[in-house]
This record gives sequence, C-alpha cells and structure tokens, in this order.
Amino acid sequence: MRRFRFKEGRNCWRIARAERVAVVVDGEAYFSAVRTALIAAQRRVFILAWDIHSQLELVREDPGDGLPTRLGELILALLARRPELEVHILLWNFAAIYALEREPLFFGDTPWDKHPRLHFVQDDEHPLAASHHQKLVVVDGAIAFSGGFDLSKWRWDTSEHRAEEPRRVDTRGEAYPPFHDVQMLVDGAAAADLETLCLQRWRQATGDTLEPAAQTGSDPWPDEVVPLLSAHDCAIARTLPTYEAQEEVREVERLYGDMIDTAERFIYLENQYLSSAFVCDALAARLRRRTGPDVVIVLPRETGGWLEQHTMDVLRARRLAPLREADRHGRLRVYYPVVPGLDSGCLMVHAKLTIVDDRLLRVGSANLSNRSMGLDTECDLCVEARDEGSRAAIAGLRRRLLAMFLGVDSGAVADAEDREAGLIAAVESLRSDARTLAPLIGDVDPEWERQLPADQLIDPDRPLNAADLGDAVMGARSLVPARRRLWLGVGLVLLVLTLAAAWRWTPLGDWLEPRVLADTLTGALHGPWGPVLTVAGFVGGSLLAIPVTLLILVAALVYGPALGALLAMAGSMAAALATYGIGQYLGRASVERLSGGSVHRLSERLARRGILAVVAVRIIPVAPFTVINLFAGASRIRLRDYVIGTLIGMTPGVAAMSVFAEGILALVRDAELKYFLAVALVLAFIVGLTLLARRLFVRFNDRDGRDA
Repeated sequence: MRRFRFKEGRNCWRIARAERVAVVVDGEAYFSAVRTALIAAQRRVFILAWDIHSQLELVREDPGDGLPTRLGELILALLARRPELEVHILLWNFAAIYALEREPLFFGDTPWDKHPRLHFVQDDEHPLAASHHQKLVVVDGAIAFSGGFDLSKWRWDTSEHRAEEPRRVDTRGEAYPPFHDVQMLVDGAAAADLETLCLQRWRQATGDTLEPAAQTGSDPWPDEVVPLLSAHDCAIARTLPTYEAQEEVREVERLYGDMIDTAERFIYLENQYLSSAFVCDALAARLRRRTGPDVVIVLPRETGGWLEQHTMDVLRARRLAPLREADRHGRLRVYYPVVPGLDSGCLMVHAKLTIVDDRLLRVGSANLSNRSMGLDTECDLCVEARDEGSRAAIAGLRRRLLAMFLGVDSGAVADAEDREAGLIAAVESLRSDARTLAPLIGDVDPEWERQLPADQLIDPDRPLNAADLGDAVMGARSLVPARRRLWLGVGLVLLVLTLAAAWRWTPLGDWLEPRVLADTLTGALHGPWGPVLTVAGFVGGSLLAIPVTLLILVAALVYGPALGALLAMAGSMAAALATYGIGQYLGRASVERLSGGSVHRLSERLARRGILAVVAVRIIPVAPFTVINLFAGASRIRLRDYVIGTLIGMTPGVAAMSVFAEGILALVRDAELKYFLAVALVLAFIVGLTLLARRLFVRFNDRDGRDA
C-alpha cells in the first residue's frame, strides 16, 4: 500500500495551515455559526453559492441581540452598522428547470440590489450544462466555511432529524423532510487561500480584480463552534472544467483516487449521489483484493425529487451492480438512514464527507458523481491526522455521525468497534427496527432504466458540445453512411441543413420576420379553411426547413394564444409525423439496405431509450427539427414512443411561446426590463408544464404497464 501524501498540482490546489479546523454538523448549528460570523465581519464577506434565499431564517429562536434572523435583512443591517463592510455574493446563474425551487430574482422583495456595498452577481461563466457548485462563506479572509451547505430554504434541520419538527419549515412556512449536511470551518492561511479562490471566481465572472481583505485584527470565529483539530495543514482540492482560457482541473477526482488507494482499515462515505465511474471503479478495485478496507457508504434512499429519482437513482443502480459483483469478500455495505414515523420522503443525506482510517478527513461540495469530477466547479477540504490525538478527534466525529443515524450514542459505537472485527461488523451489531441504517437495495423501475439515455448525457464528466449531445441521445455516429451508398438520404439532409442556414444567415431570413408573416397571412388564415391551411403550412414549412419556432409564433400572432397553441401543436405533430414518415421510407427503401447495418444498430439503441430519447432531443435541440424527424424515422423508433415523446417535449415550448408571443417579440425589439420579466414568466410556465406533462406520462406508463 502506497503512502498517502498531498501534492499540489495533483490532488490539491494548495496546502495551507489552519490554526483551527472544525466540522459543523447539520443546519441548526451551521446557520447559527454563519450568523455569528457575519455579525463579527469588519471588512468583507464573500459568499459563493449554488443556491441562496434572502428569506432564510438562520436561527429559529430569538437570539436576543436585536439583529434580524433572516439572511437578507441581516446583511442589510450589518452594512448599515459598519460603513467599511462590503458583501460580495456570487450565485450560479441556475438552469430554468430549478426556477420553481429558487427565490424569484425579478419578482418579490429581495434585498440583493438594495445597497451599494452589497454586490450580487449571477455567474454564468461555465460550459454548457455545467454549474458552479462551490459553497463557501469567507469572512474578512480570516475564517472560511466550505462544504455541502447552501444558504437556501430546505437545508435547516437539527441533528435529531425527527420526522416531525415544527421549526423545520421553508421560507413559506411549509414543512419539508429531514435534511443532513456538514460544513468544514477553517482559519489562518487556509481561509486566506479560500478567499483567493473567491477573488478568482469574482474576476472570471465580472472582470473586476479585487484585493484580499485588509487584516482587521479581530477574530470572527463563532464562539459556539468548538475546533476539532488545531495547527493542521489543510489541502484544498478543486474541480474546474475546460472553459475558454481556463484549463481543466481534476484535483477532486485525484484526491478521491489517492484516498481510496491508501485506505487500510475502512472507508466511510456520506454522499447524495453514487454515479462516478472513476470513484466506483477505484472502490471496486480495492474490493476485489483478498484483503483491504471495509467500505461503508451512507446515501439517501432517494436522491431528490422526481427528476433525480428517474435519472441519478437509475445511474446509481447502474454503478451499484458492478460494485456488488466486485465485493467478493463481503467488505461493502451501502445504507440509507431510516427515520421512524416519516411517512413520506426520506432523510436527505446531502453531506459530501469521507473519512479513511480515522486518518484522513474530507468535507466538500463534490458529489460522488461524474459531473463533480470534471464538469461542475467544486471545492473540497481535506486534513490528515498527524498524531493519536488527531485520529481520536476524527474518530469521535465519525462515531457521532454513525450514532446519529443508528439512534444510539457515540459511546455505543465505540464499544461496538472494540467488540467487533471491523467497521461493518460494528454497524451491523447496532442496527435495529427503529432509527437505523438500512441496506440500500437501489432497484429502479426497469422501464426507466431502459429509457434513460447514456450516462454521458445525464451525468457527464466533462463539458459537452452539440455533437456530444447528439451522439449520446441518438447514437449519431452510427449514422455515418458508407461512402457513395447513401446519397439519397444524405442529399435530403444536406438540403434541409442548407435551407436552415439560408433562413438563418442570408437575406431570405428577412422575409421570415414573425410579425410580417402574421400580418401577411392573417386574412387568408381567418377563413373557413384557415386551420387546415395552418397545419398544412407547418408540414410544408418543415419540408423547407423553416424553423418550427417561427411557425409557432406566427400561429399565436394570427389566432391568439389559446387557438394558436392548439393549431401550433397540431401543425408541429403533423410536420413531425410527415418527416418521420419520409425518414422511415428512406430508411427502409435505401438507408437500411445500403448502410451495412448501421441504422439497425441505431434502431436498437433508440428502442432501449424510447420515449425519453425523443423528449430529450425535443428539449435539447441537437439538430434542426426536420433533421431530427428524418433520423428518428430512419432509425425505426416505435411510433408510439415517438408520438408520446414529441407531445411531451413540444408541449411546454409551444404553450409558452403561444401565450407570450407578443412579449418575446417585444423583448427582441426593445429589451426593456418588463419584457425580461415576461421571459421569466415564460421560463416558469415551461417548467410548470413540464412537471404536469411528466405526471401525465407516468400515469399513462403505469396504465400501459398494467394493461400489458
């Protein structure tokens, strides 16, 4: 077994001394500590966030200090109190799918633009489909929190994680299930380096260069947080994706590999996800050996809402199967926490914590997912025990966490470890029928497993481009024709692409201005044959590669939102079926016969992915509308899957564009604030319709399964 060591430029960015290191467990303790640290701030507060909510109640009882308990109000009060204080908040400019879960930034009474020394920036400087996932709070460059916690609405909980907790409510007063997370707190040079990381992110997002916070001589360390370790080197590991001039950084991934490789007695992991190919392969390699560490992984029973359950849970099942196959010597246990009396939901394990042999302690933002290894920005902190006292402190933290999950005290965990041979045996001896850790089977609906696209689309480990998306969803490389044998199909596709380019980049596109087309066609389309002509126009326009979004806007402008949406949907479906039929004809008559079996292989892939593959290419348009239809027909995907997937994928966009057609055009023309607000409504409307379509789809699928 090779010796573990931190190495800058390999498994960490920097190694810096922290005079104090603490691990804050669960939201009650963390949010209180953040509030105390903010109150002590003199010069600068930096917050890097994946999510944030100004109405978050940091403490749930009156602290008696006369200052607000809500995050936004507290920051404004502190800025008014201290004229030298500056607050910088960098929030990931999140994807539209999260819009209904986030605090509205254009509506409501948020404080983020209400003070000249409160600098709030949404950061979208990242690759396609990536996110900024670092979660840091740095105060005066003197102390820094880093880990899995966001300052957002569904994170507060006590370490008891009771099924019924009247204080565990969101910003609207609505209850939510128990939630577990941890955050590391450091000071000294380690905190200063984390401030440097914040400064780098700020410069990348805004172009502004800030100097490090001036030393104040004060100590913002919260008194309620007791240090776990003192005078320890702290390694800072990052994930940074390739983006413009930024080179790829995979320190988080390499640190996981080195920690797993050097483990001797046990590896203890808490995480939300388990889908990283790299991490699972490294664990499997250790499990195959005749001797090696016990591996104990604590995950949530379900990784989140319906989206995560039908994506990340499926990927988790795909990783668990080979892990269990590799466990030839019985050294792997995967658990989920059981909370008595919890009728719905589960205890959300959101922590990203790793402890190896009570020698290495790691807390960060990185999930055990592919995207945390190379796509999202991440930040993990890791310390190594240097003596028996340090090992005992880390062991105490681990036992506290296990005791919390098992419904016992830390002493019982220590006694079980003394009594049993190995960590797994100790945990197994303490499991019960009440609060406990239960084995996670991880089975998923076979239909969702069949239809979920490849891992590289759902959970990529590096930035994707449009070609990658097409390959992942539709197996586009299998459509590369044999030379000189697919001239008919290739010629048609090239014609469609040429026409699409002409509409987009030549003067022909001027004729396709939506308002001009609508005014020209209004008289003809309001006659008795208008609806028929409209549907026929969609079919003809599709064959000419006129953008389907343009046709939808014209229908809405001519007929109004309600009838326009119905006719646009009918026209889109008719056009999709017509060009699907052409692709199917070409596939059967020439493409399949002449391609040497490549389309047959694509057909098998699409048959396995079914409806979700079609939904994906409607939501993520990897090619023009007509080209997608032609390829789908040539691949011989089942007509039922194609129709249902097209309906689900097209409905939100058609409805939203029809309802907000005037607002979209006004935005393009004038770009005034009120029109940006209209677009925000469009995004919320799309998300809502997508959720509704998903529910209808699940009901249909369930009924279809019962009837089969």
